[in-house]
Amino acid sequence: MNKTNTTIWSKAYNILNVAVIFMIIMRLVTQVDLNLFIVLSFAALLILGLLDSLDRNAFKENMYRHVFDFILLILFGSLYFGN
Repeated sequence: MNKTNTTIWSKAYNILNVAVIFMIIMRLVTQVDLNLFIVLSFAALLILGLLDSLDRNAFKENMYRHVFDFILLILFGSLYFGN
């Protein structure tokens, strides 16, 4: 049995990931302005992912996850707040 050590950062990352998906769906369906919350949540996802990798010494294994989180942060930030 493969036993992985989950940290508090990993659990928070998974919960926030679901919350971001829910906020994006709410933004598309309703007229609620959640742009700032979505961008700040992507920043929090990036920070939580980095903390999780540092805690488990798995930065190289999760490097693409961090790059993907950073790209999403830049894209959503420019989409919602760009001129």
